[in-house]
Amino acid sequence: MLAELERYYADYCRSIREEADALRDEKMPSITEKLFAIYENTGNRLAYEGVYFLRRKYLAVFGLKGILDGGERDLRKLEEVILDICDEECWALPAHVNRKTDKDWRICIDLFASETAQTLAEITGLLRERLSAGVLETVRREVMRRVLIPFAASRAPYGHWEYGESNWCAVCGESIGSAALYLMGADPGAAYLKKGAEAPDLKGKELEAKHPMPETQEALRRILDRVCYSLEHYYLNSFAEDGTCLEGLGYFTYGMTYFAGFAQQLYEYTAGRHDLFRNEKLAEIAAFQAKCYFPSGKTVSFADGFTDDTFRPGLTCFLAQKYPGAGIPPMERAAGLNDDNCYRWMGLYRNLVWTKDYMDLLRRGGYSGKAAAGSTAASQIILPDAQWSICRSRNGAGMAAKGGHNGEPHNHNDAGSFFYINGKDFLLADLGCGEYNRDYFSEKRYDYLCCRSLGHNVPLIDGREQLAGGDYGCDSFQADGLGRTVISFAGAYGNPELGSLIRTLDWNREDGALRVEDCFQITGRLQSVKENLVTRWKPEIRGSVIRIQGEESGCLITVEGTEVMISCIRQGFSDHSGIRRDVWLLQWEIPLEGTDRQVRSCFQVESC
Repeated sequence: MLAELERYYADYCRSIREEADALRDEKMPSITEKLFAIYENTGNRLAYEGVYFLRRKYLAVFGLKGILDGGERDLRKLEEVILDICDEECWALPAHVNRKTDKDWRICIDLFASETAQTLAEITGLLRERLSAGVLETVRREVMRRVLIPFAASRAPYGHWEYGESNWCAVCGESIGSAALYLMGADPGAAYLKKGAEAPDLKGKELEAKHPMPETQEALRRILDRVCYSLEHYYLNSFAEDGTCLEGLGYFTYGMTYFAGFAQQLYEYTAGRHDLFRNEKLAEIAAFQAKCYFPSGKTVSFADGFTDDTFRPGLTCFLAQKYPGAGIPPMERAAGLNDDNCYRWMGLYRNLVWTKDYMDLLRRGGYSGKAAAGSTAASQIILPDAQWSICRSRNGAGMAAKGGHNGEPHNHNDAGSFFYINGKDFLLADLGCGEYNRDYFSEKRYDYLCCRSLGHNVPLIDGREQLAGGDYGCDSFQADGLGRTVISFAGAYGNPELGSLIRTLDWNREDGALRVEDCFQITGRLQSVKENLVTRWKPEIRGSVIRIQGEESGCLITVEGTEVMISCIRQGFSDHSGIRRDVWLLQWEIPLEGTDRQVRSCFQVESC
């Protein structure tokens, strides 16, 4: 593990220097009114956000380069970038403001306004003796004006996020808390500089405040009290008791990076008197990440997740030091500088300092560095509160199934669904996250294939899909730890004619064979029950046998019993990057006989 981390660290530092060389003589792109209005006129987020986040890349790259090497050319470029970002009309995204109804729309604390505040405050805090007084004062003025003063002057909750059980609570709150410590506290950055990656010794005088808030220390205390309250009572409550982040693996990384960054900063600032890590639930939360990785490096994509997510080595190393159960995923999936297209400073900077801390610990023999038990090596992992079952086989195949309900955060209508993977190929898919636009987060969300149940491996009942909302979901979920998972989910359909629907998934840990049995109890005039499977690869169908061939591996699906007519329906959807993708829906009718009847459907999935 140490050798892998050393290679990663060296590559990460090299990529920072290479990106700085590539961007140093380039002019940072400008944000324009035309770009801002695209979302308002069309609902498209990607055009504006592409430029916005490229600007944050300049900020992150030259902030990191300044800490790594401290060269004058890079520090002057950093100052230029900082002043340009401080001159932006609005730090929030167009998707999060309403210019028609809010005259104060320019001052809006959303995810990205708060992130920008934290980034500017931390970079200038760490490099304060190398940056000009004018830059330091501009950052202080703008962060106070746009974020800290509006938050301090507001009544709690400031917005939906302050008392919200989601990543917003962590990212906004902790960015505010971190920025407040840097700009309103006494030298809170010194402890970080001692751990800096090849950082010059910049510890020194406190930045003089020319525009302090009234009763600054009391205002700081009130801000920190509010932030800590929302984190402890709302953000940590967003996780299931078993540590699962229901929003998806990527949102675990997002929120937990900010939680850990601020919590450690607060711990050091208060000399250990305020310890957000004391919450016992955090040990389970820290162990969640590694459970979502298959040995091939592919990831569980439930909710708005991804099949090929990456992990942040800095966060992962930090958690591994604090919690013995926090395993380290396959290092091939470690996120580099450009793997976060939002270029979030909190994680990028800690990829340096926390990875270096962990390597130093390993060199001293303080920790084995081995992945925790129950991560990528276990044959069946059960998350009982979230109702997830994740299975792996000796030959590299994998399966995950979920229960839950259809009112979860970043919800998809997917109660009772599963996916099947062989090596690096997702052969029966969970499509994960679609393109974020205006309609995706509106009442039209379930018009999108990746969110509606048609885009998941669950049946159709009388041609109808599952319903959205917390009232629709699983009745029960059981897993035995030996490969069997049983899910009862008739309640997801809201159809009184369907008495019960029990799905039994039997997994063979040796060869990756999966047998799925669906048992339908029909109590009324139900006319049609169809199986529905989703694949990204165009299948071959011969009678009751389906062959799906991925890029490197494949599977055979055999429908048991009476020969059925399997239809193959081509569908399209836009992925998170806005790229149009094709998928194929495999459907077959299950014969219904009699009136009060029980019907079974069985099919076998085998790797090939």
